[in-house]
Amino acid sequence: MTMEQELQELDQGAIARLDFGFAAGDHGADVGDFSCPFARVVNLDGARAVIVEAMARFPGASPAQSDCWLGPRLHASLRLTRREAARKGIWRYLGVVAFPDYVRWRFTGEPNDPEAPPKLERFVGPDYKHALARLWWMAEMFRDGADYAPAVQALSNQDIINSLFRMEVAHHRPTALGAVRVLFPKGDDERKIGREANALAKAVNTTAATVLLDAFAPDAPLDENARERWITDGDHFDPALYLDDLPPGPDDPPAPPESVERIAELFGVLLEEAPVRGREREAFS
Repeated sequence: MTMEQELQELDQGAIARLDFGFAAGDHGADVGDFSCPFARVVNLDGARAVIVEAMARFPGASPAQSDCWLGPRLHASLRLTRREAARKGIWRYLGVVAFPDYVRWRFTGEPNDPEAPPKLERFVGPDYKHALARLWWMAEMFRDGADYAPAVQALSNQDIINSLFRMEVAHHRPTALGAVRVLFPKGDDERKIGREANALAKAVNTTAATVLLDAFAPDAPLDENARERWITDGDHFDPALYLDDLPPGPDDPPAPPESVERIAELFGVLLEEAPVRGREREAFS
């Protein structure tokens, strides 16, 4: 891991300096002249600690299994506001300068070429493609106040990451939490498979065009003061205390339970009616 102490931003001009050799880990990236200081001091030691731990905990052929462990801990270690996290330059810096070894570990290999290096979008791409931004934003959008447990469930299903997460409605907390409840009807003991997550995402996308979700299932506003306290308390956060237990997130009010329940009931009906690939064959087998 590159030992950079503080978060910086990397201008998009740096992308032109990245090539196949960088993605493969054959050489580093000469992008120092594209870096600039972040608006405030954000120490990366905590983020580095949990990333290194994830790579040690999940060796072998399935690094995707690390997502649900790392997401909440990265979010708790890298304490940002949503406005800050929307700055693409910080994710380019994290992917290219601070943690390129993690990106290679997590995304090397394709179905037909297990030695293929990660695509550049995993280092510098949009939040739903970037190796680290996707984890931070999944933890942010699927947590319920300070509780990361729903985010852990969402991160355990790659089809949620690749479908629901990319939809604008995922920013509506009752929608995100209601989807998790439908896809994990008995918690971790029972979960729907990926094709059902994809079918639900399509049904939700169609429904969102005709149903005003904010009116149907109102959400409680996030607490800016809670986020500020959480960021300030980050100076004393020790990720080593939360390697086996989930850390606390920002102490926002939870999403209104009645709103989550309304969404879950609606999505349950939608999933029953949605065309799920392979479901008819299973019914007659």
